[in-house]
Amino acid sequence: MNSGTPDVLEDLARIDLTDARLYSDDRPERAWKQMREFGRPIRSGGFREHWAVTRYRHIQEVQRNAHLFSSQKGMHLGEKPTDDKAGAAAGGLSLLVTDDPAHAEMRKTINTSFTPKLLRKLTDSTLQIARDLVSAVLDQGTFDFVEKVAAPLPTIVTCELLGVPDDDRDHVKELTQAAFSGSGYTTSNAQIAAHTKLFGYCHKLLAAKRRRPGNDVATVLANATMYDQPIRPEIAVMNCHDLIAGGNETARHTSSAGALTLVTDPGEWAMLRAGRADPDTATEEILRLGCPVSHVMRVATEDVEIGGTRMHAGEFVTLWLRSANRDPEVFDRPDTLDFTRKPNRHLTFGLGSHYCIAAFLARLEVGSIVKAMLELVGTAELRGDPVHLESNFFRGYRSLPMAFTSRA
Repeated sequence: MNSGTPDVLEDLARIDLTDARLYSDDRPERAWKQMREFGRPIRSGGFREHWAVTRYRHIQEVQRNAHLFSSQKGMHLGEKPTDDKAGAAAGGLSLLVTDDPAHAEMRKTINTSFTPKLLRKLTDSTLQIARDLVSAVLDQGTFDFVEKVAAPLPTIVTCELLGVPDDDRDHVKELTQAAFSGSGYTTSNAQIAAHTKLFGYCHKLLAAKRRRPGNDVATVLANATMYDQPIRPEIAVMNCHDLIAGGNETARHTSSAGALTLVTDPGEWAMLRAGRADPDTATEEILRLGCPVSHVMRVATEDVEIGGTRMHAGEFVTLWLRSANRDPEVFDRPDTLDFTRKPNRHLTFGLGSHYCIAAFLARLEVGSIVKAMLELVGTAELRGDPVHLESNFFRGYRSLPMAFTSRA
């Protein structure tokens, strides 16, 4: 571990982790490694000054002391002024940016949506959707994996999850793909408009579910109670939108990273095909190494010490989950894909009270694509340079040109 000299600290503090353009290649992974080796949280500048926490055990310490760190000013650093305002505006309305006790009450309400009957239905249908999408690109020459497989699957599954009527599904798919076609500093006005329309659609959907309930998550949200009172409409709409966002972004970015391993790590896939590795274990490893959320943000509610560093009330603290997933203190050969890795205590879905409520959905979607590729793909070839998403929050690809042949 680095001795933590003032010169090293000064060099690391100059790395602007808020600059979305930093994320166009593998520079973030190199920066996080240097910060982990320094051994303590780093005071970092840029768009928003913050304490960058990169070590696994330090992130655990923050997440296990959630009462000392608030999420209500937003859950990520942001990349432009509008992000700052949007994060604060959602405070107390979205599960993602609400503190206890309201957070616990809201989480309990949303958890009731995920009934065993619904989960069984989703499990069967999601694998078939993944098979259909992968089958459609086999032996077709060059295609964009993000466009043809990784983006459509979570959109289709989300419609099923929320109980979107058949007549509305094409409209919701168009809005969702427009809204989530790529985040980051290049986010277009069209994407912002699509998000606005998606909020409007969520409002319309929830109103319809109050009149005609179904067996779906939107029905539970529409008719939920908090503190024995009907849930506020704006809370229901915000969380409906966030479920769409979470389901789309996590699966899209992680499954794209997983598809790339067909080319970069063919030996691991050969083990899967030979039955020497388990698809569910492989999915966890892809979730670890391809962690789609680079960081989550908190604000210290009082003076606190983390990793030997004093942080003051009101200061922003960022937990770099993707860095923690490569911490050699926890993971042997952390930069190596290992489909037999057990245990795999990655922090992709966070920890503690803010553990991702839709983790099961992300595992289902990514796992279904892994299983479909395992069953159907014979050979895989990269047909161009992958284009990274320029975002300090989501880590993934805008496009991934590939070619698949059928498995004999």
